[in-house]
Amino acid sequence: MSCSDMLRLRALILASPFLLLALALSACGGGPGVDEPPSASPTSASTFTPGTSASPDAVTPSAPVPAIDPAANISLPPGFAAYPIATGFFRPTSIALAADGTLYISERHGSVERIIDADGDGFFESSVTFAETSGEITGLLPAPDGGLYISATGALLLVRDTDGDGSADSSVEIVPDLPHGLHQNNGLVLGPDGRLYLTNGSTCDDCDDPDERSGTILRVNPDGSDLRTFAAGLRNPYDLTFDAQGRLWATDNGSDTPCETIDELNLIIDGGDYGWPYGEDGCDPLSDGLLPAADLGLHTASTGIVSYDAQQFPPVYRANLFITLWGSFFAEPELPPQLLRVPIDETDTGPRAAVETFAEGFAHPIDVVVDRDGTLLVLDYGEGGVDDIGTLYRIVHTG
Repeated sequence: MSCSDMLRLRALILASPFLLLALALSACGGGPGVDEPPSASPTSASTFTPGTSASPDAVTPSAPVPAIDPAANISLPPGFAAYPIATGFFRPTSIALAADGTLYISERHGSVERIIDADGDGFFESSVTFAETSGEITGLLPAPDGGLYISATGALLLVRDTDGDGSADSSVEIVPDLPHGLHQNNGLVLGPDGRLYLTNGSTCDDCDDPDERSGTILRVNPDGSDLRTFAAGLRNPYDLTFDAQGRLWATDNGSDTPCETIDELNLIIDGGDYGWPYGEDGCDPLSDGLLPAADLGLHTASTGIVSYDAQQFPPVYRANLFITLWGSFFAEPELPPQLLRVPIDETDTGPRAAVETFAEGFAHPIDVVVDRDGTLLVLDYGEGGVDDIGTLYRIVHTG
């Protein structure tokens, strides 16, 4: 799709059913760049609440659910339930699911936990520290060769367990010296072309950033070579997903005060410019560049995103996007922290996005992935206190 086609598409979006939500929001928004608590050391190690499998009723295909009551704090549409399947993480930030089913959880201040499902029932009994890094971790991705990519402050790392003992013993900085400041490099995804796509936030709030790699989506070979800017004009792009058609979608966090601009869902195209900084007045995200596919609200801090192409949920949910809204510690978000469902309407002029609440009751949900059985895994950062813990939930369609 050409840039001109995209502009026509985005103009149509402004008249789409999404306006039913957008009318409840103001024209400005903000992101999580300064809305996070100061760094602190954890006061306790991770502990787990394991589940045991039981056969659910009226699920096609079936998925295991723990023999415990669903989480009472999480509200969902009828026919769905959320189960807390692992807890005790200190400010968790990202989930990575390897092809063999191994699950990794990153903790913000430099630890990656390997989550252990000893009996293979899809629930996790314990964890071990797989890797530790300097800098803050905001993205993980399993490598095709069995390693693990880690997006940590200012660098993309590739770590491996070369001796097979379950913990990484090799770490290579394959992309060093990325610009960072107010924001940093965050989520990453492997594209259909075999290349890595990496978000890199701006170093400032509203300014002309001197490094052309700031506020961009970067593309790079799996070994770290041939780094280039794929798309620009994104203030703090946080996470990425490819849908079944091979289209790339990204969440992007808007400006903080005094400008306050909306968080965005963007359909990313090669060479696209999404308008940040936002024109001469610096406060209008719709004045320059490609328009957002959806308005995600003010101060909502849109973070994790995934395209649902599994079979466990009913057909109406397939090809939907799911997005976590992390919220804010220092401002009132226009939508509470939640998991959004984003159906995509395929039209003659391109995809049109709608937005609706799917799950509420989290403290600060930060990432979401589709498990191999088609259930959703949602990672909750927690309240952010020094003694607070984060939790991993499994959302199952129970019929």
